[in-house]
Amino acid sequence: MSAPIELARNIFLNEDAELRCGWRIAVFVVCLLLASLVISGLLALINRVIPSLPSTVEPSDPQSLPNSELVYLITSRTTALITVVAATAVCAPLLEHRSVGSVGFKLHRGWWRDFLIGAAVGGAAIALAVGIAKISGAVSFESAAFPRAPLAERSMLLAAATAVLFFLVAAAFEELLFRGFVFQALLHNAGPVVALVLTSVPFGIAHLANPSSTAFSTINTVLAGLWLGAAYLATRSLWMATGLHFSWNFVMAFFFGLPVSGLVTLDRLALVLGRSGSPEWLSGGNYGPEGGLAATIALLLATVLIWKTRIFRPADEMREALTRGRRGQNEIAATPVNSDQAIRPSER
Repeated sequence: MSAPIELARNIFLNEDAELRCGWRIAVFVVCLLLASLVISGLLALINRVIPSLPSTVEPSDPQSLPNSELVYLITSRTTALITVVAATAVCAPLLEHRSVGSVGFKLHRGWWRDFLIGAAVGGAAIALAVGIAKISGAVSFESAAFPRAPLAERSMLLAAATAVLFFLVAAAFEELLFRGFVFQALLHNAGPVVALVLTSVPFGIAHLANPSSTAFSTINTVLAGLWLGAAYLATRSLWMATGLHFSWNFVMAFFFGLPVSGLVTLDRLALVLGRSGSPEWLSGGNYGPEGGLAATIALLLATVLIWKTRIFRPADEMREALTRGRRGQNEIAATPVNSDQAIRPSER
């Protein structure tokens, strides 16, 4: 083989004749952008043909059209989830010779257990953060004239279902985007530390555009990315991470009526009205609990719980799915995640 061909091969391909990690991620980003353009175009066409369908365009006056804002939030998150699923469905089989299910949402035996454990831990973690702020006098609550949103005017159950739908779809989207194909490509070729850092930092930066964001809230969001990444490393699926993410946000908004990453739209469905007071470095202020030290403490404890507890193990079906194709048997270790060998990077 001539030197230029060999050089080109080394630039683009690894020892398994796969595209190198960076190129695979670049292809995924391109697929993500193309899928977004196609899906957005289809939705725009459908809205033109059937104007009465829920719009994906953000309402200009959310206060006067609360139903429209809630519908917009749900449809936009659903569209985003479909987009990242489409990109994953192209890249996982084509670039890594593995099933789409192996990326994280395979219905393996015990997937529901992972999700429920994640939901329990996530809910307990945010309750701990709010509890710390409450004991310190940094958070207060008042009764709400329930329900306050016309969409949920019929019953508390409908309000809860609306909140569950929104936060579940939003959590699945963010987990598949940040802990899915990109995280796993980095994990396979560069090891867990690189994968955690290079996905958690962008996860934090992505929330900078949210209302009332601060340096403290960004640090906490990066820490949350490490927490959710640890959940993937422990189970090699996205069910537990999605349960953590979903319940953290759902409990914060529905049960405590506090802003979720600076967003207050869903507080219209809350059981009580939460108010973040002084000191803001503890309560998070207008950003919500995620902007304060109380959340930092809760996230650190929850991360240690997942990382050090031996009960979290990958399902056999996930092991099998991950070791198909050219991945080899070293993709996932047979020991628990808290073992040094369990997080050993790939040989490549």
